[in-house]
Amino acid sequence: MVAKEEIAKFLLGKGYYLTALEFYQELLEDDGTELESLKQYLFGSNGNGNGEFDPIKSIKEKNKKENNNNNNNSGNSNNNNNNNENENETIKSKEEKISLLEYELRQCKDDLYRVKAQYNLVAGNGKPSLSSSPTTSTSTTSMNGITLSISEDDKDTLKELSKERIKQHELRILNYLVKSYLKKNNYTLTAVSMSEEIEEDCQHWSDVIGSKGTPEPPSILTMYRYFFENGDAGIQGALSRSMTEITKLKKDLYETESQWRESKKKLQQLQKEKEDLILKNKEFENKIEEFSRRGLLSPLRSSQHLSQTDLISSNSIASPKSNETGNQQQQNGKKQSPTIISSNSTINGNVLNNGIDISSLSIMRKTFRNLIEKRRQTVAFRIVSNMDDESEISVRIAEEVDKIRTLDSDNQSIVKIVADSLPNIVPGVLINKREELIPLILVVISNHPDETVRFSLTKLLFNLIKKPNEVQRHVIMRGCMALASFIGPQRTETEILSQCWEQLSEKHPERRVLVADSCGCLSQFASADLRLSLILSILQQLGEDKSSLVRESVAKNFALLVNFFDSPDKYNQIEESFKKLLYDSEIEVSIATRFHFLPSLANWADLLESLNTRLTNFLLTEMLSILNKYSAQKDEFKIPEQDTFKLDQLLQCFIDIIPRIHQSVISSSIFINEKDALQIENEYNKQEALYQFQINNQNNNQNLNNNNNNNNNNNNNNNNNNNNNNTTTTTTTSSSNSTSSSSSTTTISNNKDKIVGSSTIINSAIRISILGNNEISKLQSQFENYLMTTVGNEVSGGWPSLEWISNDFINKFIRIISCIPFYNSSVITGFSKALNLFCKTFGTIFTKRIIKTAFYKEFQKESIGGTNSNNNTIKKNRLLSIYTTGALQTLESSEFTTFLKDLIVQISMEERGWLHSDIPALVKCIELLCGNVFDKKKDVCDSLCDLTANPSNQVRSCILNLLNFIIPVFKPEQIGKSVVPSLITMSTDPDRTVRFVCLGTLSIAVSFINDDSIIEKVAGAIDRILEDKNHMVEVEFVNSMTKIIPTVKPRFRDSFILPRIIDLTRKNNHNPSNQQRKEMSQCLYECTRSYVSITTVPKELISEQVLPMLKLLLNDALLHDPTFKSMVQSLVNDLESSLKEDFRNSIGTTKKNTSSSSNKIEPPNKWGISWKQNK
Repeated sequence: MVAKEEIAKFLLGKGYYLTALEFYQELLEDDGTELESLKQYLFGSNGNGNGEFDPIKSIKEKNKKENNNNNNNSGNSNNNNNNNENENETIKSKEEKISLLEYELRQCKDDLYRVKAQYNLVAGNGKPSLSSSPTTSTSTTSMNGITLSISEDDKDTLKELSKERIKQHELRILNYLVKSYLKKNNYTLTAVSMSEEIEEDCQHWSDVIGSKGTPEPPSILTMYRYFFENGDAGIQGALSRSMTEITKLKKDLYETESQWRESKKKLQQLQKEKEDLILKNKEFENKIEEFSRRGLLSPLRSSQHLSQTDLISSNSIASPKSNETGNQQQQNGKKQSPTIISSNSTINGNVLNNGIDISSLSIMRKTFRNLIEKRRQTVAFRIVSNMDDESEISVRIAEEVDKIRTLDSDNQSIVKIVADSLPNIVPGVLINKREELIPLILVVISNHPDETVRFSLTKLLFNLIKKPNEVQRHVIMRGCMALASFIGPQRTETEILSQCWEQLSEKHPERRVLVADSCGCLSQFASADLRLSLILSILQQLGEDKSSLVRESVAKNFALLVNFFDSPDKYNQIEESFKKLLYDSEIEVSIATRFHFLPSLANWADLLESLNTRLTNFLLTEMLSILNKYSAQKDEFKIPEQDTFKLDQLLQCFIDIIPRIHQSVISSSIFINEKDALQIENEYNKQEALYQFQINNQNNNQNLNNNNNNNNNNNNNNNNNNNNNNTTTTTTTSSSNSTSSSSSTTTISNNKDKIVGSSTIINSAIRISILGNNEISKLQSQFENYLMTTVGNEVSGGWPSLEWISNDFINKFIRIISCIPFYNSSVITGFSKALNLFCKTFGTIFTKRIIKTAFYKEFQKESIGGTNSNNNTIKKNRLLSIYTTGALQTLESSEFTTFLKDLIVQISMEERGWLHSDIPALVKCIELLCGNVFDKKKDVCDSLCDLTANPSNQVRSCILNLLNFIIPVFKPEQIGKSVVPSLITMSTDPDRTVRFVCLGTLSIAVSFINDDSIIEKVAGAIDRILEDKNHMVEVEFVNSMTKIIPTVKPRFRDSFILPRIIDLTRKNNHNPSNQQRKEMSQCLYECTRSYVSITTVPKELISEQVLPMLKLLLNDALLHDPTFKSMVQSLVNDLESSLKEDFRNSIGTTKKNTSSSSNKIEPPNKWGISWKQNK
């Protein structure tokens, strides 16, 4: 039916009305099908609905026109009409026969062509192509209003195609297909009419297309079945699926393009960062090669470590040859001292001349040693020698001095240097611009042939400025370093460093600071023998200087000097100097020693494979020597402040090197292969390069800001005198970075603020830690796996550093803390923090298997041995607080609470060597846990409250005694929610002793509670305890109330305490026991005196209740000495006189108000109230 409608629409659309009419009639005669579209169009009242065209009339006019033409051809004679009509009928009958014969001829031709087509199909084993059908179908169905499941863009395209005018060859093809359909379905008359109407002979496909090579398209029925009838199995479903897939692919393509753009952008950024890092790396390579060429680095550094300076790609760089250094020095007419080649430690096979066998070390340990050497050459050197904090002046002058290297023998080049320097000297005043003279002086020093003149000019250089400030000292040192870099070690020693010894007696501390800076900055250009002798001696002597500014500079320059030590010859002397500077009375010197000296000393000791046995053991030995003299003191003894300060400095140093101790131990692991070690080293190189890149960028920004500030200050103070200029420079300097050695000295007034404010920057810059977090995690996992395999939690053999930590270190640390009297809370807190960090750094497994085991051995010693029980008890008590607040804090919370509960039970029951005498140590331990430093209030409170249900009355009594001490540190909300419910439960305890102790605990708790509802619950619990009617309970109640009366709420004091005190007073007068009566009366008097000391007590209560109670106490005076009666009577007299005085004052006030009101007109009593005076 759909195909018939399509054909009808096609015929009407193309104007084949006669064919459409024949088609309509044949359908009606064939199967009774009546197409509404043809009926409405052909026989409707309005034709096509618009009344503009009538197809039937059009057909009649066409036939009439044809008849007229035929009549005209035969002759149009009006006289022969009858003959013409007969002839016309004859002609018409013949034409019909001819048409029928032509039709039969066409049918035969069709059969012939069909047979040929079948023959060609059989011969070629193919079938007609449907290549053109999709396009035709799509176009046709779109034109006929059939919509496919395609995208909107494709729909728009099809609509545009349907609007185009049909082409001639398309019309012939469609006519052929429709006529073929009509003939195959026996619509013969319609086909004949269509042939006559289109006036084309399209009986065969070759007649239509005009060529025999083009395949014939499928029939209309085939296209319908293929495109529409089969649904998803046909082309429509395929198109729908294809369009859906195309849409999905377009979306994926868009997302892929977006990701590609983002990746390209990130790649460009990474490429830019890579280029920056490569440039920085090249700069570092050039500097190191230049230093090596000038002889600035020792042969060990230049041959062993300069090959590893490529921090990005870790590619080796060929070390400069020694003959290149010799040639460079010969060009300047100087010869390098041979001592610098043989004095430093060199590698002979696998053994260093300091006695360390490299071959015996593990692969990871060798890698770690290389990383330490890199750190000494990069971070520590750059930070301490002030390479990261350079002013514009120092950089510019250093560049000008460096030009001396390219000087010729004539004077013209020297004149050029002078000409370059004069423009910078002329605009400024000579005093303020004296540093601009440094290039001129150094040019003459480097080129003058007379040694005497050179020596005098060198002295002039050191005396150029009377009191050089920080920036000026920095500029002088930069110039001296540039000069020493190309005159050689021999002249550096004889001409520059020799001036340092003569400057030691200078009266200005700034000049002596310049000497200390010279020793640190120029030590790299001196021979190893001179470092160990002259330079070390000068710094040691300056370390005794009276000026803290000089001593602070010595601490920083020691760090730079130690950086070039490789042999252990002078280690003991350096360690002694470190101790003196660390114990310095000025906090600035101590902090500088920790931040600068300690990291360099740790690097040196670690390279000597003696970080633990030397540096760590030195710190422990110093602590032990200070505390050992207090081991026999009582626990109440307070350690002097001087020793407390020393202990604090030593503890801070120990805390600082704990990460390094840990890394030194785990880097000695034998379980790391060469591949993992190389990976760790490469990761270190990358992180180091990134760190240096960030530091340089940060310093460039800081220098830019500092230079702007300096220019502003110089412009504002250009006309000031010399003193004002020095003050201005010092003020400007105080705002600069203080992370260096030679330029971090400051004025005394700003020392503390600067050092404290920059402590984090300095510590992070020097970075005593070598490895990163990822590398530490990898080594730590191997370390913990090894600990899990140990038998009996003991480490022995195969890992010397771990064995030392597990045995020697732990035992010595326990011995140290056992000497601390446990009432020195600040010292105990410091050691607890150190132990806590140590356990956190080494991990939970190490803490459980090594630390916990060592402390438990000490706790159980008495039960095992039995000798020296008193000493063991004191030692256990002192260890308890530090172990609980230090090591246990790093473990799980459940393990901490379990230990605390077991400890309380064991002390209460006197089990496993614990006694009741250990309760003070337990109380001190709990006080520290509940303090603000560790803040374990919740865990402690939960543990104590859980133990209130313990079946042992001794444990319950111990809990109450502990609560008496620690309730004041709890918050009121915590007391009300956790402590009070447990106390109320224990107020009904079956044991009288527990109830007796609970009474005092309840009184303490009520003094810290503000909630009235909770106070009422506590009052009820106290009343239940007082129902016992026991004399000791009543005495305890009175004594407890006496303590809390000043702090308890007034409502509880007046409505609860006072009535019960009065009842006990009356009851006491009838007590048959004189001894109990006497004891109670004394307690009641103390309680009453505490009550009346409160100034806010109402006078009515005093007159109506307190005074009668005191008079009842007078009845017990006979049991006491006369003093008691006089005290009670005196208190009564005082209260009575106070009441009388108050009464007189009130009467006088009333009379005064009455007399003043009698002279005034009283207002009318509007409300009818009768006013009465209070009596």
